[in-house]
Amino acid sequence: MLWSALAVACLACGGNAGGQDGTDAARVDTPPPPDCVNDGCTPDLVCNPANGVCEPIPCNTHGDCAMGNYCGPTGVCVPSNTGGPCDNDDSCTNGESCIGGFCACRGQQFEAEGVPPNVLIVLDRSGSMSSTVGSLSKWQIAVNAVGTLLASHGAQVRFGLDLFEPPAGGSCAAGAVLVAPDVGTAAAINTTLAMNSPGGLTPIGGTLNALTTYAGLHDPTRENYVLLLTDGSESCGASNSGLLAVNALRAGTPDIKTFVVGFGSGVDTAALDAMAMAGGTAQVGAPTQYYQADDAASLATAFDAIGSAVLSCTYTLTGQPDENSMFVRFDGVNIMRDPTHQNGWDYDPVTNQIVFFGAACMSLRSGDVTDLVVGSGCSVG
Repeated sequence: MLWSALAVACLACGGNAGGQDGTDAARVDTPPPPDCVNDGCTPDLVCNPANGVCEPIPCNTHGDCAMGNYCGPTGVCVPSNTGGPCDNDDSCTNGESCIGGFCACRGQQFEAEGVPPNVLIVLDRSGSMSSTVGSLSKWQIAVNAVGTLLASHGAQVRFGLDLFEPPAGGSCAAGAVLVAPDVGTAAAINTTLAMNSPGGLTPIGGTLNALTTYAGLHDPTRENYVLLLTDGSESCGASNSGLLAVNALRAGTPDIKTFVVGFGSGVDTAALDAMAMAGGTAQVGAPTQYYQADDAASLATAFDAIGSAVLSCTYTLTGQPDENSMFVRFDGVNIMRDPTHQNGWDYDPVTNQIVFFGAACMSLRSGDVTDLVVGSGCSVG
C-alpha cells in the first residue's frame, strides 16, 4: 500500500509530463487585446472600432472619425467633449446633439429670422429742389438716390414714402404718406416719385409732427424709422419745430428714430444737427451730426450708409427656447446676454424675439457675422 502511493506521487511530479521534448510545462497566459470600446482611451488616442485598439486615426473631415470623435486640428481623430466641433450628432458623445456645429449636452437650435424695420422716406419737394447740381435737378438726383436705396436694401427693409405737402394741398400743409411702409414697395415708390415734381415750401415740423400719430410707424414688433431729406430750412413754423417733432417721435411707444439728410448749402446746419442727435441717429466722428450731401455721389453714399444702419437687429425665433439655458454664438464665439441693452442680446418670450444691442448689433449690420446660432441647452464652446 505504501509503495503504491509513492508510485502515484512520483508519476505526478516527475518524468516528461511537460511535453515530449522535456521542457517545463509551466504556461503564462497572453492577455486579450484591449477592448477600448468599453474601456476608453487616453486623451491623445481614440478607439479604432475595427480592431479595438487605442491609436491615432488620420482624418480630413469629422466624418472620417468613429462615433464620439471629431477630426482635430492636427489631422487625427480626437474624442469629443461638450463644446467640441461636429458635423452631425455622430461626432458627439453621451447622447449630446450637434447644435450649430458644436456638441451640446441637450436642447436644440432655432432658426432666427430678421424682422425688417419700417423706414418712411420723407422727401422735401419744395420749389428749391428744382435747382440743379451739375446737369440734374436736386429733385431728380434725390429720386435716383431713392431708387438705388430701394434696389440695394428693399429686400431687408419695409420702405414707405411721404412727400412734403400733398400734391393737392396748400404750400404749408403737412406732408402726406403716399406709400405706406411694407414689403415690396419699390415699384410703388418709384412710380409715385415719377408722377411728382418740386413745388411749395418746407414744412419740416408740420410734416414730422403728423407722423407722431401715424399708425404705420407704431409697430411694436419691429424698429421704426423716419428718413428725412431736405435742402432748406423750416419755412412754415418755428425754427425748432422739426426738433420738437423729432422729440415727440422718440417719446412714443414704440419710439421712432429719425435719420436726417441735408442736401446742398441751403440747409440749417444747427437745426439738422439737433434733430439728428434727438432722433438717435447722430454720426460719430463726422463733421456734422446729420448726413450732409452736396451732389449725386455723396447723396447715394449717405443713403447707402443709412440703409445699412437700419438693418434689423431683431430676430424672430422659429420655436420657443428654454429661456434659462439659451445661448447665442457669432461664428462660434459665445455672445453674452445683456438685460441692460448696452452690448449683447436679450430675449422677449412674449414676442419670441431676440434683440441685439451695441457692438453685437453693429457686427450683424456690418455683415461681419456669417454664422448666427441661437439655441437652448447646456453652455457650449
